[in-house]
Amino acid sequence: MAEIQLREVPLFSEMDDQEVAGIRAIMTEMKFKAGQTIVREGELGNLFYVITDGMVQVSIRDASGRDVPLQEIVPGGFFGELSMLTGEPRSARVYAKDHVTVLALERDEFFAFLHKSPSAAIDVLIELGGRLHTMDGILRRTVSRNANEVDKERLTFGQHIADVVADTMGSWPFIIFQSTLLAIWITLNVTAWVNHWDPYPFILLNLTLSFQAAYAAPFIMMSQNRQAAKDRIAAEIDHQVNAKAELEIGLLLKRMDDLEDLVGARTPDSR
Repeated sequence: MAEIQLREVPLFSEMDDQEVAGIRAIMTEMKFKAGQTIVREGELGNLFYVITDGMVQVSIRDASGRDVPLQEIVPGGFFGELSMLTGEPRSARVYAKDHVTVLALERDEFFAFLHKSPSAAIDVLIELGGRLHTMDGILRRTVSRNANEVDKERLTFGQHIADVVADTMGSWPFIIFQSTLLAIWITLNVTAWVNHWDPYPFILLNLTLSFQAAYAAPFIMMSQNRQAAKDRIAAEIDHQVNAKAELEIGLLLKRMDDLEDLVGARTPDSR
């Protein structure tokens, strides 16, 4: 990439030709094939990358070990700045979606560059804010498993029957059907339109309703117990999500504070 093209990258857009030439001189060009991993989650790294050609995919690992796509970065974008600020392990995996060319900048040179270019530091802050918002949404939606999916995996045949019975008996169609059936039963036995099979006081009807109540109560209790277990699963998953979000947000805020300190150190009013 030529120096005049390098200034098209937002981070370097406010630099003059001499500054662009200087920053390009200390950057190392690296090439990656499609599918090749550039940054591994959890590894220590001291390189900051600017994409000059191709596209990369940023992903994180969810609770079940699957990769969750987080962001696609195109030419002019950058990545690797998070770990650069604190020296902590990488928080995400980055791999090439096609043939990718990047310019890499080492940690000390990256800090020196931010000291010399406050506008670039502000661009990094803006990017971190966007990634913070995206990360928060990802954590809340997919990092932990869905309570309904966990409950469905644990559902037994008997629990399924209990749910069906409880849902049926707790619905208006069942109430209307049973009320209609009771009205017909009582009417036929009182008016004697047909032979009395259950004359007043309707002992057979009372016995039938007693049997129904005796079996309905355990079914409903089974369904309620399973719902309580499902609520506990949801509460545990919510706690995990909140804990992960708190840790990630705290880490990102700390990194943003570090960048603010760099900008403040360069601002004359801060002295």
